[in-house]
Amino acid sequence: MVLLVSTAAMAQQRVLIIGGAGHAGSAVARMLIERGDHVTAFVRSTTDRSKLEGVPVDYVVGDAMIADEVAAALEGKQFDVMFETVQVWPGTEASYTQMYENFVPWAKRMGIKQFISIGGGCGENPREDCPLSPPLYELSQDMNRSEHILRDSGVPYTIIRVGVLIPSNPFHPDADKRSGTSYMTTDLTKFGGVLRVDLNEQIVACIGAERCLNKTFIIDDPTIKPQIDHWICKRANEGPVVSGNVPACGPMPRVTEAQLRGNP
Repeated sequence: MVLLVSTAAMAQQRVLIIGGAGHAGSAVARMLIERGDHVTAFVRSTTDRSKLEGVPVDYVVGDAMIADEVAAALEGKQFDVMFETVQVWPGTEASYTQMYENFVPWAKRMGIKQFISIGGGCGENPREDCPLSPPLYELSQDMNRSEHILRDSGVPYTIIRVGVLIPSNPFHPDADKRSGTSYMTTDLTKFGGVLRVDLNEQIVACIGAERCLNKTFIIDDPTIKPQIDHWICKRANEGPVVSGNVPACGPMPRVTEAQLRGNP
């Protein structure tokens, strides 16, 4: 099964974006508001909200890793959709498992119609079949455990597994580029990659869409295969966070105009 972006009109959704003031969260919030949805961002008290400046969103405040703060923030609230887009870094005390233990019971209590989760690129695959470095593989397994919490809860879900996000740095000049050729498949044996803008568009297309319910997808884009192959090469030769060039791999190739026209 392959799923492409759809722009079909949908009923207005009340969407809670967990991590809504970040790069992906704020971009998705803007797109949802443009199509007529109501957006609330779950943020910490110390979160920089500048990416949402001038955007008509509501806020609820708390630490996603602390159950009591999540409960205090969500008590008495009602949403149709939850979308989780929090960045957890390898080697920190924070975990996706803890976050989902905090939020999924509230999603069930509210009768959430859809919980959208960004999953790890390797899913159930063993270490030897995963092109991630050991720290990133451990993080992917944490994300996998959070997927199980969500699926086992009975809450309607959409899981989108992202192997490689191009570029990894949201401030890179290529971060605002889109190919329009990304797709989502239920073939979970794949390890895929996607440009940031294309990922956001696929997320928005799935929010409120029945065709996405209770499915786990891999997202991929064949037109950025050179960038995906380079990313995998670097992770095979060095650690989880790499800057500069790795001799065996060379520099990361820039996304070309030909690729943006659909030519890898």
